[in-house]
Amino acid sequence: MFNYFTNIETAFQHVKRFSLVLSLGAIAMALGSIWLSYRFQQQAAERVYILMDGKVLEAVASDRKSNIKIEAREHVIRFHSHFFSLSPDEEQINEQLGKAFYLGDGSVQSAYQVLKEQGYYNRLVTGNIHQELSVDSIALDMAQRPYSFWFYGRQTITRPTSKLTRSLVTKGQLREVARSINNPHGFLVEQWETLENRDIKIEKR
Repeated sequence: MFNYFTNIETAFQHVKRFSLVLSLGAIAMALGSIWLSYRFQQQAAERVYILMDGKVLEAVASDRKSNIKIEAREHVIRFHSHFFSLSPDEEQINEQLGKAFYLGDGSVQSAYQVLKEQGYYNRLVTGNIHQELSVDSIALDMAQRPYSFWFYGRQTITRPTSKLTRSLVTKGQLREVARSINNPHGFLVEQWETLENRDIKIEKR
């Protein structure tokens, strides 16, 4: 009889230990699940999706200061591409220049007005001329605001009978502004001027 009660007591102790282990395991799993959920939420919060040219792209959220030089460079490239890469289509020209105007100040409008009064854009359309810009290099001075930049590139001007390559050098300043759909990098080109725009070579087609 004594052995019977001893066995019951031993079995009860085993059940208690087993129950304790199960309880601790359940608590550990619950805490682990909470921690993993928190980590997944943090990682999801760091994901930024952007829509570009009809495609959804994933970007990673980061501090602006860590990427400010890269963003400044991309802003300069985007602005010059909109302003100088043009087709012999009045609608396309207006669309490209409209995008460029969002990225710059009155100095950009002034440059446009001079070219327009000279009949530059009309000649592109009537002469069936296509021009495309390529980037050689960009120099940035990020020591003080507004940031200064120098753009070095080449224009390829394709006419029905010839192809002209021109050297293009411009300079200006970048002022930080609020980001928007039309200005995703949050800069504004100021005091923009062309330093050089000379012929390099001409080829027959």
